Amino acid sequence: MILSCCIVAAGHGTRLGPEWSDTPKAMVPLLGRAMLYYSLEAFDSAGAIERFVVAAPPDEVDGFTEEIRIWGFSRPVSVVAGGATRAQSVLNVLQALRTDPPDMVMIHDCARPCLTAEMVRTLVDLAEDNTAATLAHPAVDTLRTVDNSRLAGEIDREKVVCLETPQIFPYSRILELHEQAEGNAQLPDDTTLFLRAGETVRVVYHEGSNMKVTYPEDIAAAEGVLFQRGWTDMSEGED
Repeated sequence: MILSCCIVAAGHGTRLGPEWSDTPKAMVPLLGRAMLYYSLEAFDSAGAIERFVVAAPPDEVDGFTEEIRIWGFSRPVSVVAGGATRAQSVLNVLQALRTDPPDMVMIHDCARPCLTAEMVRTLVDLAEDNTAATLAHPAVDTLRTVDNSRLAGEIDREKVVCLETPQIFPYSRILELHEQAEGNAQLPDDTTLFLRAGETVRVVYHEGSNMKVTYPEDIAAAEGVLFQRGWTDMSEGED
C-alpha cells in the first residue's frame, strides 16, 4: 500500500492582518519557523507516507522548493503551483501524483500547523482498509439555525462534528471526483465531494488541539499550543 500526502499552502495571509497580507500564509512564522514546517514535520515523523506534494502560490514555487530543501525532511517533497481556489490547488497536487499514483492520499491544509504525528497515525491506520476518513472534533457550543437574523430551529450537537484536516481518500476516486468538479470554488472541503457521490467517510476523533490559523489572534494561540508541546522559540534573541 502506497500512501502520499498533499498539503494545500497556496494562500496568502490576508486575514492575518496588514503585517502578513503580502506574505504566503505558509511562510508566516510561528515560534520562528514557517507555518508549513510544522505540518511537514508531523507527516514526516508519522512514517508510512512515502511522498509529499505541496501546493504553493504560483510565483513562489522556486522559493518554497528551496526553503523545504533546507529543512531537510527524510522523504521527498515536491512543490507545484496552486490555483485561484482551494479546490483548484487540491486538483493540481492530485494530478502531480498521477505519474506515480499512490493507493491512498491524505489532503491537509497548511493553516493547521498544530497537527501531530499521533493524529496522522490515526488516519494511517485506516489506509490499509481503503477507507475515506477525516479528523474532527465534537461541537461544544449550543447550535441553532437562523432565519432572518433570528434564532430558529434547534440542532442536536450530539449529531454535529467540526471537520478538520488531514482527510484521507482512495487516490483514484478522489482524483476522479476533483476532475469532475473542475476546481469548483464552492467546495468547503474534500469530504463534500465524497458525500455528494454517495460515498462513506469515517469520522476520527483525536486528542489535543488541531486548530486552524485564520485571524491575527490565532497566531499567538497556535504558538502557545506548539510551545506547550515542547517546541522552542527560534525567534528569541532576534532584534
